Amino acid sequence: MLVVGVCFSLSMRAPHILVVEDDRFVRELVEIYLAADGYRVSAVADGAAMRDALAKDRADLVVMDLKLPGEDGLTLTRYLRSHYQIGIVILTTRNDAVDRVVGLDSGADDYVTKPFDQRELLARIRSVLRRVATAGGQARPAPTGADSRDVIFQGFRLDVDNNVLVSPTGHHIELTTKEALLLAHLARNSGKVMSRDMLMDLVLQRSRDPLDRSIDILVTRVRRKIETDPKKPSLIKTIRGSGYVLANTAAESI
Repeated sequence: MLVVGVCFSLSMRAPHILVVEDDRFVRELVEIYLAADGYRVSAVADGAAMRDALAKDRADLVVMDLKLPGEDGLTLTRYLRSHYQIGIVILTTRNDAVDRVVGLDSGADDYVTKPFDQRELLARIRSVLRRVATAGGQARPAPTGADSRDVIFQGFRLDVDNNVLVSPTGHHIELTTKEALLLAHLARNSGKVMSRDMLMDLVLQRSRDPLDRSIDILVTRVRRKIETDPKKPSLIKTIRGSGYVLANTAAESI
């Protein structure tokens, strides 16, 4: 078994990951993978246990299986997104394209298909953790590069590190990690058409499948949060056959 290790500073608490998976074998396997990579891990089998675990010990990220008894993973994902500033990676079977789309639309940051490769799972989790805001004072890896700067566009101020968008009227709009990253790339390239393939690579860090509507779903979610009329968007425009563009405006990073 290939185990990829990661070291955290002694002054920094390892991110806490909660695994919600009813299949004992998969649950224990994921727990082993994450613990070997240096994370602090808790694992539960259902929604009730998830709520109890979060009440006792806040997590930075939840790995959520969608096929759960009782409350399913989609319901729990919506609950998490409405109650916590937290990263969410969902687990789906390879053929459940509809579940993947609905999962992202429910607020998940990313997904991994079963059976999954250990390295892909860890890469997805690291990517989300780099973007997720600190919960309860817990530490996270420090942001690097351009993504560590706020972005100002059309009167909005985007705090990429904490997934918060401040509207021109001062209203705070919470974003998921992927929504913030998508908006940051569009804003920094305002007036330029960005293809779906390009956004798939930059935001989700994978090549686009022609049937994968993940980027379209993310754009729809962002429009609902920033457009006056999401059905007639004036900020994020669709360029048929090409991709998306943020209405031409000077965007600056500070």
